[in-house]
Amino acid sequence: MSENGLPLVVVIGSVNVDHVVTAESFPSPGQTILGRTARIAPGGKGANQAVAAASAGARTAMIARVGDDPEADSARAGLAARGVDVHKVTSVPGGETGTAWITVAAGDNTIIVVPGANHRWPRAGDPTEGAGLTADVVLAQLEIPLDVVTRAAAACRGRFVLNAAPAAELPDELISRCDVLIVNEHEQAVISGRPDTGGSADPAAVNEAHAALRARGAKAVVTTLGAAGAIITDVDGTSTAIPAIPAPVTDTTGAGDAFVGVFAARLAAGDSLLQAARLGTAAGSLAVRTAGAQHYHADLDTLRATAAQEKKD
Repeated sequence: MSENGLPLVVVIGSVNVDHVVTAESFPSPGQTILGRTARIAPGGKGANQAVAAASAGARTAMIARVGDDPEADSARAGLAARGVDVHKVTSVPGGETGTAWITVAAGDNTIIVVPGANHRWPRAGDPTEGAGLTADVVLAQLEIPLDVVTRAAAACRGRFVLNAAPAAELPDELISRCDVLIVNEHEQAVISGRPDTGGSADPAAVNEAHAALRARGAKAVVTTLGAAGAIITDVDGTSTAIPAIPAPVTDTTGAGDAFVGVFAARLAAGDSLLQAARLGTAAGSLAVRTAGAQHYHADLDTLRATAAQEKKD
């Protein structure tokens, strides 16, 4: 599976172009407000996570669908420049590259995604095109069709990690193939059928949801809790809270993707779930300090140094 001593992470997911507006506050329905800045940047959960995985020391390959427009060339070049293998980032004839429309305000964000080519995949066969046989970790999200994710999980012979975002109800067939299922509190509620805790980060509620998801076949479950860190339930059913590393917040866009990509990379490298999650938390802490989903991802030495701060605090 490894080449030149490097683990292989195969990311199958979305590639988008992000249109980002920053403002003092979010507009109410029917309201017009003035923004501060507007910019266009590379994005998509799959692409964001691939960049994070590559930065954390994993050989990373992206499998995705883009349009045949200029945005596709730009997105592909951006991934390649960050060390991601883009040979399987395929242009769809007549398709448009996916876009995300993001508003950043008051230390938070809202996002609308237009899938475009991200939803134009072959309807049968192995979507990893054999890459699932050689990957240490196959990582997927839900910005591509659920059937594609399910077939990718079936093709995986290493570990399959699913970041179940955006939130969607999942069949037991897919959940049972997850070596690690990663969710935030809202996604956890939708998938587990347990009440949404509304950002309260209630450990008892998280653990109850984890038990429900493991009963449906997930081997390990991670819930990210933003400024409250993360809670992990491992394959033995042991639950552990990982504290967040405090950071000044500039933009939360992509912070969860930074966690997931680094987590997958370190899992592929042989780190334990807890070690991988601590480095993922460090990645999230660093990501919120700068603007943009792919603007900054730290190297492994920086991640380790940042994670060490949590032990001192």
